[in-house]
Amino acid sequence: MARKKSHQGMHIKRNTAGSSNEISFSVLDAAKEALGDDRHDQGGTGGISLFTLGKKGKPRSTPAKDQHIVLSGDAAKHSRSRSASPSSGERHAAAQARTARRTIPVIVGICVVLVLALVGLQTWLQMVDRQKSLRTQLDGQLELLAAADEVVIPLDDLVMKLVDANFFSEEAQDDPQLSQEALAETYRTVVADIAPARADLEGMVSSIEDIEPSLTDNRDEEAAAQAIIAAQSRLNMLDAGVKIIDEALMATESYEAAEDGWTRVIDGDAAVREATDLAKDMTKDNVQASMAKTQEAIVAFGEAEALFDHAVSAYPGLDLQSVEEYLAKRQEAQAVALELDQAYLDRDKTALKKKSSQYNTLEDEAASLAQTLGERPENIVVQKYRSAVADEKEAYDAERLKAGNADTFLRDYLGTTPE
Repeated sequence: MARKKSHQGMHIKRNTAGSSNEISFSVLDAAKEALGDDRHDQGGTGGISLFTLGKKGKPRSTPAKDQHIVLSGDAAKHSRSRSASPSSGERHAAAQARTARRTIPVIVGICVVLVLALVGLQTWLQMVDRQKSLRTQLDGQLELLAAADEVVIPLDDLVMKLVDANFFSEEAQDDPQLSQEALAETYRTVVADIAPARADLEGMVSSIEDIEPSLTDNRDEEAAAQAIIAAQSRLNMLDAGVKIIDEALMATESYEAAEDGWTRVIDGDAAVREATDLAKDMTKDNVQASMAKTQEAIVAFGEAEALFDHAVSAYPGLDLQSVEEYLAKRQEAQAVALELDQAYLDRDKTALKKKSSQYNTLEDEAASLAQTLGERPENIVVQKYRSAVADEKEAYDAERLKAGNADTFLRDYLGTTPE
């Protein structure tokens, strides 16, 4: 047994000197014994430490180059600590490197953000300046509306009177501004001023149409759209207004002529009635006085005819044919009346009878024609005028309403536009 073999070098001596029992370990003997065994096993000599205890065999040799030294316990820890722990300088440098690696991306990111922010700010400022410039241009264009209104407003005042239902009433006829002469003067003034006003409004529309797509503020965009409506509506008002004034000029001249013509017809009819009354008492003086009144009637009817002709020529398309036919019959009858009176003075009974029958026939025909006249000649002029301006009046009213609505928005816009 190995255990027994390891105690072969010691023995107990009984009753030895110095103690009752003395245990002696012959270390050298045991070592020699072990050495002898090793030598016997190896068959040779070698440099072996004397203090080789425990199991028999070779002591551990120095590790080769590619082998590791395995240390145990604190020694291993201490060894690892010393080999793995850098110096304080190295630790500081490493910490700085790590900090730099973490800091550089942050700094780069901040710089990128700042650059983008600056670019964005610059772009935004440019946009603000651009919008301010566009708004200034828009405000400048809106000022043209006020300039154009110096023409549009007087025209509008006049047009409103011309399309009023009472335009040809007696009250209107007493208005000096609505006389044919006043209308003609106003028309000349308006036509002279319309050309530059129209040019300004057309230029305004064109300019705002160029500005509008670049505007970004909703209120500015709406203001531009409303400004275009306001300008275009004024242009349409000018067009319709000029047509209405032009129609009114013709109608007014024709109306005055027709009214005066009918007045002369009434005057002539009154003269005829007086002549008829005088002829009831067939005396020489009464017949001569009757002939004077008949002559007066003929003159009145002739003047009426001339006035009706003027009314028709002043207002192309005016139909006064029925009035002219009636008037012609009255003139023909009065000419026969003169011949009748002359036959009486001449004591020509045959001619007197013939002319009397002829006169009565003509008067009956004139009376029949009078039944077909219907309206007075001046009223026929009014009817034509109303019909002629109906479409223009509707168009004018529509454009006027649109201009008014646009102006309401623009007045509010100009009062709230930021500086």
